[in-house]
Amino acid sequence: MEQLETGTLLIHAKRLEETFEHVSRLSIRCMLNGNQYYKVGNQEALVTPKNYLVVNQGQHYKTSFSSDDDLEMMLVAFRPGFAEELLYSLITPQDKLLENPFARSNQPITFFEKTYETDPVISQLFLHLRKLIDEDISIRKETDHDGIYSDMLTRLLFVHRGLRKTIDKLDSVKHSTRTELFRRLNIARDYMDAHACEKISLAEISKVACLSVHHFKRSFHQLFGESPHRYLVKKRIEKAQQLLRETNLKTDEVCAATGFENASSFIRLFRHQNGVTPGYFRININ
Repeated sequence: MEQLETGTLLIHAKRLEETFEHVSRLSIRCMLNGNQYYKVGNQEALVTPKNYLVVNQGQHYKTSFSSDDDLEMMLVAFRPGFAEELLYSLITPQDKLLENPFARSNQPITFFEKTYETDPVISQLFLHLRKLIDEDISIRKETDHDGIYSDMLTRLLFVHRGLRKTIDKLDSVKHSTRTELFRRLNIARDYMDAHACEKISLAEISKVACLSVHHFKRSFHQLFGESPHRYLVKKRIEKAQQLLRETNLKTDEVCAATGFENASSFIRLFRHQNGVTPGYFRININ
């Protein structure tokens, strides 16, 4: 594989037609505004300004987005071996680094391929890179880009290591079983995020996670602190809030667009989550 340099890609457009299947380098992907759909291997995910997606080296993916407004997506793709070199430098004692300064970890680094909640450090680094794109080329040439990429990957390694405590919420005896269950539950949650406003069943979501319905429900609640049903309702209400803020759709139209069965249940659930009706929200909180 050609040892390409680490780099940043910005796409600014209203629409990105679903791409042919690509093979990724290890990369971090975000949206500065709007939403972007991904299919990563057999998984589905929705990337928004509130999260970011990690795709591993060699993974196959497709992606698309569409909007009436201009959208901006960014990604940082790390050259092969960059993560292993960085990790080796972080965990190796100084004397061994002096003895063999060009060594790197022999173990390929693999992250959980999932969406991660937006992180202030990674978000600021993305914004820094976005501003650099608009700078004069002389300023860009004087910038330590590798330093930015190292900081971003260091933070990602830190976040990934911190998942151990989250994984240990699951009650399996074996760590390997907990880790695999964590992976499957996140595949299911990303699928729910990508299809939250559609009529998807618990049986369908459980199948995506390759778990029985009862095992999925119990494990999802253990890991995320709420039932799958409650999580879906929360996501639909968040989408309804966005539509109430940004469009002139009527309440029944917002209800239909967010996957609720009828307007009365939508209003009741919206008020339960927000303390006010959709109409009041639009007028007084928008």
